[in-house]
Amino acid sequence: MKNLVKCPYCGYEGEFKLHKTWKFRFYDVSRFECQKCHGVFNYYRGVSPTGKKSEFVIRVKPRVKSKQ
Repeated sequence: MKNLVKCPYCGYEGEFKLHKTWKFRFYDVSRFECQKCHGVFNYYRGVSPTGKKSEFVIRVKPRVKSKQ
């Protein structure tokens, strides 16, 4: 799958591993993993009800298991 996305961690532009996709309001969301640095991020893309195109990336922090 070709993506026109840049990794927010290392700046790599190329193929990313797709983990899953879902809908959030008017956005189509894809969770990707960078093949170079293995950083995980969400890519949001959509068109608002007023017709404005929007796309952005949010980093996903790894979950840390609590010590008990």
